[in-house]
Amino acid sequence: MNASEIQKSFGHKLIGSTFMKKIVIKTLLYFPPEIIERITKTTWFVGSFTDGWAFTLRGDELKKDEHLIFLADELMEESEEQIVWTIAHEVGHVVLGHKNSIGKIQTKAEVRKQEKEADLFARKYVRE
Repeated sequence: MNASEIQKSFGHKLIGSTFMKKIVIKTLLYFPPEIIERITKTTWFVGSFTDGWAFTLRGDELKKDEHLIFLADELMEESEEQIVWTIAHEVGHVVLGHKNSIGKIQTKAEVRKQEKEADLFARKYVRE
């Protein structure tokens, strides 16, 4: 799968600046096709964009088995290596089926375990 195909596969689930979209797509190119396909079908990437201050998602736009990864403006100011690593780490949380502490209280040990697993996932595909 190439960059153009990845962008098309995301449809409207890739929201943000041109730079953010390009770096997300570049990061996904590190992964095998089955991971790319899963992420483009089930995951929204959201960041700020230059032609607006805010946007709204309806509750029904994010389906039950979909995920949303928010990429902060501050991350986009870091080195490309850091941005790619962070995106790969977050993709790891999705692929590994991790839960977050928003809807379910987790122990510190559970959070540490998930963070370590996401780091190992990212390391498998992207070199630090």
